[in-house]
Amino acid sequence: MSALPLTRPEPGSDAHAGSAAAAVLRQPMLWLLVALLAAGALSSPYFLSADNMANLLRQVAVFGLLALGMNLVMLTGRIDLSVGATMVFSVIAAVEIMVVAGGMLDVRMMGRGNTYVGPVAPVAALTLAVGALVGLFNGLGVACGRVAPFIMTLVTLSALRGLSYVLSNGRPYYLRSDAYRWLGEARVGPVPVAALVLLAVFAVFAWLLHAHLAGKRIYAIGGDEKTARFAGVRVGRWLVAVYVASGLCAALAGLILTSRANSVDAPMATGYELSAIAIAVLGGTSLMGGHGSPWRTLCAAFVFAAGLNLLTLHDVSAWYQDLIIGVVLIAAVAAASAMQRRGA
Repeated sequence: MSALPLTRPEPGSDAHAGSAAAAVLRQPMLWLLVALLAAGALSSPYFLSADNMANLLRQVAVFGLLALGMNLVMLTGRIDLSVGATMVFSVIAAVEIMVVAGGMLDVRMMGRGNTYVGPVAPVAALTLAVGALVGLFNGLGVACGRVAPFIMTLVTLSALRGLSYVLSNGRPYYLRSDAYRWLGEARVGPVPVAALVLLAVFAVFAWLLHAHLAGKRIYAIGGDEKTARFAGVRVGRWLVAVYVASGLCAALAGLILTSRANSVDAPMATGYELSAIAIAVLGGTSLMGGHGSPWRTLCAAFVFAAGLNLLTLHDVSAWYQDLIIGVVLIAAVAAASAMQRRGA
């Protein structure tokens, strides 16, 4: 009995569907996305334009990366509140490291007006490395330090926001290199490169969770951690791994966001962690762990970004957008709790 969670498919997953087509038709997020696209097309002549669709896909890339990392953490029954701060801190820290290294090598890295003029590839690599280190810190605190995930990642969020202000002296850094803008602005045909990056990460996560032993371990931890331990799953190592993956996703999202803005500033991405949680919950990921999928999370990211895009086109202020995000999160959590009680 103890090995059962390691071999059983995710409860309610698409593996139980009679066919792939039937499983797709039963996804409410797909129907909601179709409804939003129809509403956008009918209410605004600009919604389905090529430029707006490209902007929408870039929004999906940022929110989708955050949500995929959050989905992975939530599958274990944990949470990561630091992803928004990690997005910004990882880029600021990477720029600062390059500036310090340039000073040691007598190479100019920062130009007039806080404009970064150094090479871009090291910044991107350092950004991902810093994101992974933040995830490692969170994972070790949760797995080895036995700190509650909510407290651990909330403290990390606060610390990273403060460090971002300290490192940047409260001023923005401008990243106006064409090479840096490429990630946020370039397209392959009509599809932005950022969206292709999201699809690549999604493909890796989908394979890991549904076609690799790692997925069975992660679902087992979220489904019944005690049973997973008895079955020989090294829970601590997997918790560290999912937090590192979340940190990497946040850093990659930070690269895309700052490459679109051509700058990075400490207050950027405030509240993005709540958006990531809302998307994961909308996609059916349980806050208690053990239930969810990257496919449904990706669909929810499209719905979320399409909704925000539609609100922006209709000149709904950011204040009301934040209010709507809060209402959606509450509704999604309430609906998920009701479904779990009904299933029980």
